[in-house]
Amino acid sequence: MVVSTLRMRRVALLGFAAALIAALVPAIPAAAETGPDCTNGVVPLNPYVVNCGLPPRGNHAIGGAPDAGAIIACRHSPICLSYYVNYPGTLIVPGYRP
Repeated sequence: MVVSTLRMRRVALLGFAAALIAALVPAIPAAAETGPDCTNGVVPLNPYVVNCGLPPRGNHAIGGAPDAGAIIACRHSPICLSYYVNYPGTLIVPGYRP
């Protein structure tokens, strides 16, 4: 009977400790679950910035159709879009990568 009383106290103490730890440990923030680095908008004249609100990009072929992020980032600037389609990796404003 002594052994069972000690065992019951030990189980109760472990249960209390587990509940206390669960209450004190903060939850994992939602930002850590988003995965890859991305922004919640577009950067004008920089079609290479990854936008969280747009579908993921596929493989980019020279002369191929631009994706949605490039179209939005290069609106009002046909030169920017032309560089994105025909010369991948080249920017109108050199060094302009946030």
